[in-house]
Amino acid sequence: MELRQLKYFITSADTLNFTEAARQCFITQSTLSQQIKQLETELGVQLFERIGKRVFLTETGRDFLPYARQTVADADYGVQRIKDIEDLKTGRLCIGTTFGLSALITDAIARFSEQYPEIHLEVMFLKQDELIEAVRERKVDFALTFEMMEKDDLLTEQPVKTYHLCAIVSDQNPLAQQATVSLRQLADYNICTPARGMNARRMFDSLTNKKGIELQPKLEINEIHTLLHLVRTGRWVAILVDSITHGEEGLCAVPLREAALPMPVVWLYPKDMYIRKAMQKFMELI
Repeated sequence: MELRQLKYFITSADTLNFTEAARQCFITQSTLSQQIKQLETELGVQLFERIGKRVFLTETGRDFLPYARQTVADADYGVQRIKDIEDLKTGRLCIGTTFGLSALITDAIARFSEQYPEIHLEVMFLKQDELIEAVRERKVDFALTFEMMEKDDLLTEQPVKTYHLCAIVSDQNPLAQQATVSLRQLADYNICTPARGMNARRMFDSLTNKKGIELQPKLEINEIHTLLHLVRTGRWVAILVDSITHGEEGLCAVPLREAALPMPVVWLYPKDMYIRKAMQKFMELI
């Protein structure tokens, strides 16, 4: 079994398309198919089910996938550790984060790229449950996200800073002059929230249920920047964490009077993972 075969298998499993997988691996489709077949022969199992031109992971293939990812990740980390020891600056860093922290991470990306232009950066914006899965499966090196509601013994959470759930308003909105705003006050406004499954939305729903206040959003959207553009029109009030206003003009974060609910931000990565220099430097910038 060779590492390249595992990499071909992982790419094929992610794309479920041998043509696209071959393109991403910079090889011909026939070469990729041959290598996958050799891997299946060596393992003595079928990893893919081929139906016409389509391919699907078998149950065995799905079971084998996380182990393949782990093996490739361990090899990559070993190579990177050697490069770190030799103080080399080449490499790749893949970071996962949530939509609500986009403003925070954008500044860090700009400064990191300026200081370390040789490092290839990849950034993935995902919902928290998708982020946790991406960290588990080593699809990202680590994630910048909000603290997990349910702990995982296989993952480490390193505290970064704490934010709070707020009403995000235009700086021309009368609410911008208040120290806090109550949920009942917000009933007089057009409320927009992130889509269900996003952190701020989960916290908002939990808060209104706990307080017994029915406050239905008029708009739900899974794209934060469009949501902020709507707030700037003055016709909408968004429920988000105060981190979203970082670097944003024309917006004001007004704390919710009922929400003494902290939303800690953490670095999330597999336990016992080697923390490469590139990761350390990015964490320092945040």
